Amino acid sequence: MAQFVFENKDLTTLKGNVIVVTGGSSGIGLATVELLLSIEASVVNGDVQAPEKEMTGAYEFIKTDVTKWEELLALFNKAKETHGRIDHVFANAGIGPRADYLSTQLDQAGNLMEPSSQNLDINLKGVINTSTIAVHHLRQQAEGGSIVITGSATGLQRFRAVDYATGKHGVLGFGRGLVPLLKAAQLPIRVNTLAPSWTDSNVVPSLKSLLNSINVGVQPASVVARCAVYLTADTTMNGQVVPALTSIQVSQVWGSNLIT
Repeated sequence: MAQFVFENKDLTTLKGNVIVVTGGSSGIGLATVELLLSIEASVVNGDVQAPEKEMTGAYEFIKTDVTKWEELLALFNKAKETHGRIDHVFANAGIGPRADYLSTQLDQAGNLMEPSSQNLDINLKGVINTSTIAVHHLRQQAEGGSIVITGSATGLQRFRAVDYATGKHGVLGFGRGLVPLLKAAQLPIRVNTLAPSWTDSNVVPSLKSLLNSINVGVQPASVVARCAVYLTADTTMNGQVVPALTSIQVSQVWGSNLIT
């Protein structure tokens, strides 16, 4: 099992860089925004709601629903208009499970109701569209840039929250496939995918006490945030799928990992 050990000083190369973050108002996204601002990066956060806490530094919030192409375009265009460039993108917006594939609920005509696609629309399609627009902007500058995608450890294993697991498997495939596509097109854009295990966020707020009671480690969002920022900062990191874990979670997930 490979490990990448890094220190805070490894993140400071992002000072002055412009980073677009989706889903940056809570959980992993918020922790990442706060860390980026602490190292004096400029952050444009696209989310459906603004953070509850006040942000300080070079920060801008743009109300953005990642399921709507026009709103994603507006997010990136505003970032470019404000800062003149975009250096990196963190495609992070996501929600918890929504669909019930065993439902027997019928509509007014007595037919089985279609299951919700909300999770897939946000967690998978939202990531794909965010990354597509990111490539469009990053390819316009000679130095390119990077994209970090928030996947999940559920993308590496079976998980009975089927829509959530399906979306994260899809995110893993998209992130991995995008790397050789960009290489073939000779575009200097790095893509890395995070695959964190249980993390304290709005995705699983009601499960935290249960998971702790059965000795399943729930890591703070700041752990994953540091991994996201490291993958953004380190120009040698490309094509990595990285379960971001604290030491207590390492034995629960197979694969490469970042120890922070």
